[in-house]
Amino acid sequence: MRKLYIITELFPPDETSTAYILGEMANASAKEYEVHVICGPEVYDKRKKIDVEHPFHLDSTVTVHRVKGIGIDKNKALGKALSFLMMSWRLQRLSKDLIKSGDKVLLVTNPAPLILLISRLRKKRQFELNVLVHDVFPENTIPAGLKMPKAVYRFVKKRFDKAYSRVDKFLTLGRDMAEVVKGKAGNNAKVTIVENWADVDTIMPQLMPEGNIKLEYAGNIGRVQGLDKLVNELPQGVELHFYGTGAMENSLKAMGLPNVFFHGPYFRSQQNEVLAACHVAIVTLSENMYGLGVPSKTYNIMAAGRPIIYFGPEKGEIALMIKENHIGYIGWPETWDMEELKEMGKRARELAETIYSKEAILNKYLATIR
Repeated sequence: MRKLYIITELFPPDETSTAYILGEMANASAKEYEVHVICGPEVYDKRKKIDVEHPFHLDSTVTVHRVKGIGIDKNKALGKALSFLMMSWRLQRLSKDLIKSGDKVLLVTNPAPLILLISRLRKKRQFELNVLVHDVFPENTIPAGLKMPKAVYRFVKKRFDKAYSRVDKFLTLGRDMAEVVKGKAGNNAKVTIVENWADVDTIMPQLMPEGNIKLEYAGNIGRVQGLDKLVNELPQGVELHFYGTGAMENSLKAMGLPNVFFHGPYFRSQQNEVLAACHVAIVTLSENMYGLGVPSKTYNIMAAGRPIIYFGPEKGEIALMIKENHIGYIGWPETWDMEELKEMGKRARELAETIYSKEAILNKYLATIR
């Protein structure tokens, strides 16, 4: 069997969405390849506990090669930058030792510097390079508020665009991201849209809760989601419940709004009960994140049979999906109609079971890298 090397900092038992997605891709790939995973340490954030109830199990034929973690505080800008550089270098060194000409490689775009190093190695060693695009650097530094001088930004972008031009195949999460990637790598780049999937086997629709309309935001409470604006514009008569943690959590709590509640972090195995606790789930993306990211939480919201309220670029992948399938709202609705919410939730679940099931998406992934 041909060897496939998956290169990613994040991999199970870590519980980030990237780790989970790459773990399932490794399992699917094991049907057709001798799979080796080159990755970081078992847990990205040592402050978090490992969920012993997590149902993920790695295929016994997959070989995992881990590099040591970086003992730097990643919550500070300098620490995060140094961590990205050092982790990229360690993953590249191990890749250089293991990958041979003729092998196949699947690389995810995090940490960002790694694509520079692996694309250079590909030029020397002639393996097939497939890139799973989860974010786009340095374009994503702008909405994140990470300022750099214009001359530096142009220089960095030119280097990354050159690295993109050496990639054999791209797998992007949506139509808007495919457009951005072609702009970086050239119109002749081979780009296939391989969306994230919905966990339709572990997340099941449940009855909507009683009482006031309950809105829910579950996931990273970060800076690029525009959550402060969302809270300020919250309609009267509804509740907003946050599940998760992140850089904006304390500042949102400090606003002291009586109809906004914080429940803290949760395990992936708890998603079913968390998503069942709302009538409508919120997905947000900064307006200048067009083509730079697709929130993976969207698909499990659909699996839970809940409609979506989306705040973000109106031509982005999530907005297009909501409009085309009538499974939610773009911005605040004028009224809250419970029967309409239930019908939207049913359509969302049907879409998750057919178009965005794990089996359908992983088959698309395998067909792309063959």
